[in-house]
Amino acid sequence: MDLNTISLVQRTIAKRLQRYKEAAIYSVDTIEKLQYVRGQIRSLEDLQQSLKDLLSTTEYEDEVHGDTETD
Repeated sequence: MDLNTISLVQRTIAKRLQRYKEAAIYSVDTIEKLQYVRGQIRSLEDLQQSLKDLLSTTEYEDEVHGDTETD
């Protein structure tokens, strides 16, 4: 995957997270719906963290953060 694709996925996740969080605040009217929304939020946050972890352990780290290795 290239960095543009990863950025697109991260933005999409962030938008969905925002929508679910707003839904949890304003439009959830049963405990079942609240549990569903909370599960969706947790899943997206886990996915978001996994992407960050993968980026920090692959060749993308150098492209995103620059070569930080010093001797």
